[in-house]
Amino acid sequence: MGSNGVSKKDGANPPGVGPLTSRTVSIDGQPTQVRLEPSYWEALDDICRREDLAIDELFTDLRGRLDQQTRRAPRSASTVSIANAARVFIVGYYRQAATETGHDRAGHGRGDPLNSTPFADAAPGKKGSGTH
Repeated sequence: MGSNGVSKKDGANPPGVGPLTSRTVSIDGQPTQVRLEPSYWEALDDICRREDLAIDELFTDLRGRLDQQTRRAPRSASTVSIANAARVFIVGYYRQAATETGHDRAGHGRGDPLNSTPFADAAPGKKGSGTH
């Protein structure tokens, strides 16, 4: 079993990709079940370490900001789940940190946007991709 709790079999999903995983987080002191893909939980754990926050603090802040947006624009934000808000937050967090130097180091901009992602080794025609 891998470090993300997902069994790794021959031909299995790339690391961080798998079925939704539930965790219970405390939002304003209320236990709340949140279902996210393993890669999103890993990202949240990384962000919390970097920002010196507990995951409960991050979710409480996220819920507060989501509620504030809902009050400002009731129709557009009222159906946003905390899991969807977490996904949007994670993408926004990392997009703000992305730099041209970082993209260059990752090999981006060379016609293979999946390079340096969990899907890089699963490209058609690559050994171990499960294609023949």
